[in-house]
This record gives sequence, structure tokens and C-alpha cells, in this order.
Amino acid sequence: MATDPQPSPCIRFFKQRDSDCLRCTLRNSALFADLPPGATDWATGRIENGIMRRGGLVYRTGEACDAIFTIRVGVVKLALEVPGHETRIVRLLGRGATLGLERLAGEPYAHTAIATRATNLCRIPSSVIEELHRKHPALLRGLMAKWNEQITWADRWIGILGTGQIETRIVDLVRLVVDISGDPLDAVQLPGTGDIAAILGVTSESASRHMAELKRSGLLVRVAPWTYRCDPSLLERPTAEVVTKRGGGRKAGCALATPDASPPAPALPEASSGGISG
Repeated sequence: MATDPQPSPCIRFFKQRDSDCLRCTLRNSALFADLPPGATDWATGRIENGIMRRGGLVYRTGEACDAIFTIRVGVVKLALEVPGHETRIVRLLGRGATLGLERLAGEPYAHTAIATRATNLCRIPSSVIEELHRKHPALLRGLMAKWNEQITWADRWIGILGTGQIETRIVDLVRLVVDISGDPLDAVQLPGTGDIAAILGVTSESASRHMAELKRSGLLVRVAPWTYRCDPSLLERPTAEVVTKRGGGRKAGCALATPDASPPAPALPEASSGGISG
């Protein structure tokens, strides 16, 4: 888990500009996909667009900020904090995903949401959703689609990463990151060692040891902090075959390199102009 996260946007959001939903590149897959052009024009100034740096806190478990969030670019981890147990990362969400839907049901946030890389977010107040629903009942389809998306993704997450050998699950995790982020295979941004351990439910030492073994195969090359070039066979071959072939030198497959302990912060995505305002 990231240390010393930025203050939650429930208190202070790093606003860059008003969101332009009509020209959003994700409009066809986002929450407002079924709304007619101009339906959100009146909400200009209320839907905020901004960038969270790596480690930036979106919201905390139990907070009751009246807003949901949509990811335009980047990845956010959802962490479950259970008293008496270690914090577990129960999901990674990427481009087009909606966070905090439980607030629309009047429930506090169920997870702590933290950006795992520079992430472009739109913050949508619950009051905007309610008013849009009154004016445009078709919004219900978008809301139901996002709820279903979350359930489907949670099932997939458990099914793929919940059981099996660590080596197999690490390879599957890389595939999932590529899937949700849209990263090109020559620039895949991966979670840090601690996050990988929290995702797989293993110790950091165990995660580091297995990643070191995978690194020696040389099939995932570090090109920048947390960023790697991955052989296309990672997506093309069955996971068991990738894991089997990772030993014995440079063979077909894919391997994880252990991320540096404290590399510099990555560059911000270009989806939204300007820098973070304090």
C-alpha cells in the first residue's frame, strides 16, 4: 500500500478544469453513453476533471462523500481494510471504470481507492446523477451496466487471481493490467512489489522471490520506473506454458522485474491539459 497518500478528494479535489462530457473519448463506454448530446451541459462546473499522482488517495473506506468517479486514463486500486487482518487489494480498475457506485445507494465507500499511477479522473456529484436520472431515465441503463461491470470484474478477479501457484497468478496479473489499462506491450506499468503481494495474498518476501526468478528469464525488460517491455507471448500463450518456459534462460514467455524501491514519479497522462493545482 502507498504511504502518506494525498488528502482525499472528498475533502479537496485536485481540479484542473470542468469536464467536457460531450467530447470525452470514453463517452461511448462511460456512464453517460445513453444520454443525448448536450444532456450534461447544465452540469458544467459541477463535474470536475483532474489528475491524481501515483499514490494519490481518491477516497477512504467509510467516507460518505457525495460523489462517484470515472477513470479516463490510469489505474486505481481498491483496498479492503479489515480490522485484525492485513490490507488486501481486492481489485484494480482502469480506463472507463466507475468508482464509488455504492454512494448512489446511500452507503459509505466500501474500499479505500488509491491511484497506482498518474490517473485522470472525473468527479461526478451524486446530486448530478440524481438530477440527470430525473431528466433522462435512460441513465438507468448506464448505471446498471456499470454495476454489472463491477460484479463481472470482481468474479473474474477472484477466479483468476484467487487460487493457484504464485508464478501463474503473477503472469495472469500482468495480463489483467494490460487488459484494464490499454498499455502497449512495450510500456506496461505494473504494480509495485508490495501491491502485488497484497493482490495475491502472499508476503512481500514471497512476491519478491518469485518476481526475482521471473526477472532472470529476461523477457520483461524495464524501460522506465515501474514500466516494462513485455514479450507478446504473454498474451498469446496459455499461462501454464508461459510459467513452464520461464526457466532455463531466455525462452518464450514473460517475466516480471522487481520494481525499484523509490523511483521518481511517472509523467502525467496527456488526457487532460494542465498540471495539478494545490
